[in-house]
Amino acid sequence: MDTNRSQIITPQHIADYQRDGVVCVRGAIDRSWTDALWAEAQKVAADPGAYGTISRSQGETMTSVSFLWRKPGVFRDFIFQSPVAEITARVIGSEKVSIYHDHLFVKWPESPRIMRWHADTLWPVDGEHVPNTYIALTPIDQQNGRVEYLAGHHTYCMERGIKYDTVNMCPDFEQQRSNPDLRFVTYDLEPGDAVIFHPLTPHFSKGNDSKNRPRAGLATRWFGDDVVWSPAPDRAPIPGVAEMPRGEKPVGEFFPVIWPKPH
Repeated sequence: MDTNRSQIITPQHIADYQRDGVVCVRGAIDRSWTDALWAEAQKVAADPGAYGTISRSQGETMTSVSFLWRKPGVFRDFIFQSPVAEITARVIGSEKVSIYHDHLFVKWPESPRIMRWHADTLWPVDGEHVPNTYIALTPIDQQNGRVEYLAGHHTYCMERGIKYDTVNMCPDFEQQRSNPDLRFVTYDLEPGDAVIFHPLTPHFSKGNDSKNRPRAGLATRWFGDDVVWSPAPDRAPIPGVAEMPRGEKPVGEFFPVIWPKPH
């Protein structure tokens, strides 16, 4: 399987990510990988508990399973052998990245499941290098529930010290669609396209209105250079991880470094 796709990252990708907090990298992942992942995803749907941690959004019309990389198989091979780690690191400007979480999302045809506006700030860490790199496993468009993002809002949050959590809830930006100061962006995706976004970038998706097309994607989540441990009662624990001293970098078997920048 192709491991050289990281060479497609351009200065424009990096600049777009810094400005918008989200960027789409077309053809980031070879179809041999996404074909294998989609075939395995359908096995996960049949027996989710055998593959990873079942998430709260799991249900009859949605497959939602995380930490698949921790078990031998295609998902683990993808994390360790594909260019996804290097692509992520180069876009966000990190010398290295560690995997800590992956999450398979499949909205099956006619799924009513809505992902409300939120940002990925639930993890027990501080830092900006906590991106989500979402890889499309099937064609994704407006009909079957593509994800929307609020471009540039990460900068707004950083300038004001805002971090959305269970106390400081993310606004429902659905009520602000006509606000000229907000810029909503979204992407139609083909298998292998990747969307990389900042942890403070709000995002949303509606249900799948298609009668015969699933919407499948693998979210991969990473820790980069500036990440330090920062637990709090309203932040989600990472399974299997004992408490670490506040301010230390996450290390250990559950945070393996996948890509270091060559020197």
